[in-house]
Amino acid sequence: MSNFDAAPPNTHAGGDDDALRPKGNGPMNHPVPPQYADENVDMIAYSKNVPLWKRVCQHSLTQMMLLSVQAFCGPAMTDAIAGLGGGGLATPQTSNIATAVNYALLAIVCLLGGPIVNKLGTKWALALIQDVGTSLSRDVGACGKYLALWIVSRNMGQLVGGVINLAKNHHKGASGGVAPDTYIAFLIIESMALPFAFLISPLENVVRSDGTRILVSERIGTKQEFQKIKVTMASKLVVLSALWAFWSFFYSDTWSTYLGTYFSVRSRALSSLVSPFFCIIGCFGLGFILDMKNVSQRRRAQIGLITVVILNLGVYIWSIIMQTRFNAASPGKVDWDEHLYPTAFLPYFFVQTTGPLSQSYMYWLLSSFATDAQANMRNGAAFRCLEAVGQAVSYGMNTQIKTSLLIGFCVTFGLLALAFAPMLVLVNTVPDHIPADVIAEEQEKVYTKTENIEASKGA
Repeated sequence: MSNFDAAPPNTHAGGDDDALRPKGNGPMNHPVPPQYADENVDMIAYSKNVPLWKRVCQHSLTQMMLLSVQAFCGPAMTDAIAGLGGGGLATPQTSNIATAVNYALLAIVCLLGGPIVNKLGTKWALALIQDVGTSLSRDVGACGKYLALWIVSRNMGQLVGGVINLAKNHHKGASGGVAPDTYIAFLIIESMALPFAFLISPLENVVRSDGTRILVSERIGTKQEFQKIKVTMASKLVVLSALWAFWSFFYSDTWSTYLGTYFSVRSRALSSLVSPFFCIIGCFGLGFILDMKNVSQRRRAQIGLITVVILNLGVYIWSIIMQTRFNAASPGKVDWDEHLYPTAFLPYFFVQTTGPLSQSYMYWLLSSFATDAQANMRNGAAFRCLEAVGQAVSYGMNTQIKTSLLIGFCVTFGLLALAFAPMLVLVNTVPDHIPADVIAEEQEKVYTKTENIEASKGA
């Protein structure tokens, strides 16, 4: 266990450091690789015995792309509608109430994500329930870029949605909400996610670029899953990241209500098209920072945290200044051909990048503590649950649209300030090596030693 001395205590889903290696005859102690153990694949034999189509389908990048399709067809379309401000309705209140209820239900589903995926498998969980599937695959040195791919897919979906929005709602002087048939196109795209969900492979069949499989622990019963959820929610990792999770999506409704309150229909349609552009660049930029080869994992985590916080602070200060001006003199409905438009719109534009950067960074950080795929899934589900709670509270708060939006901006600012200290503590305990990778290396040494002993006996 000396190799785990650098890892922080009680940060993974199991609770304490000894849980990194299961007791007894579990998959980490058995000299013969069990069904769900991480193992190196003989790539030569794999190439000869497995058809090309199957090798391509089971590759970690392919699986991540399939997950990205789910993001494109599902959450991205929801984001595109949100990009209209107030769900594209004449007033944001009805949309805010419905969305608050939706995220409250989503929080419950995410909390139960572990048992659902364990019972149904990732494929059927994705086919039946939106947002249950979390990071399935992790190539060494590419996690940041894989997460960026997922985020970018969501934003590419928003771009497509933005084109639809603008095509249907580009006439000057239009009042009220967006054209009703705008939503039909979104429903068609969302329905396309289902067939791609059936192409998701079981975790134990996914093969990484370096010829290794994903570390997957043995399946457990539903009662045990609930016990693990309880331990996960009380773990140091989740406790320290809870405020960050609650804050990370809290901005969404305040800025959406801001857009719906102060901008014309066609300006709101244009925003849903242009907002994702910079997010794509930003997320890949953060991905490269988090995957830097010559910098330790802890240092990358620290650089990522500071980068995300500084960018968010800049946007929040700008937004508060603009809202203070609007409180003093309402601008009415700002159109894109007015001189006020760039100054008023840019805070919304940039928060559509800084927000996803906050979430992308946190999921990368969670994976840095993972002991196996299930632990990573439970941690991700816990984080998404807390995100959804934050979203539900945010949308609920903004149902009172007569209240100044300045309150929402200041609350979001305050939540970031509160979240920073515990996140800094967590980041400063990031292990130098991912526990799952260390386990896999030790396990491989055991297998190699056992094979050498057996070979010497045979000789």
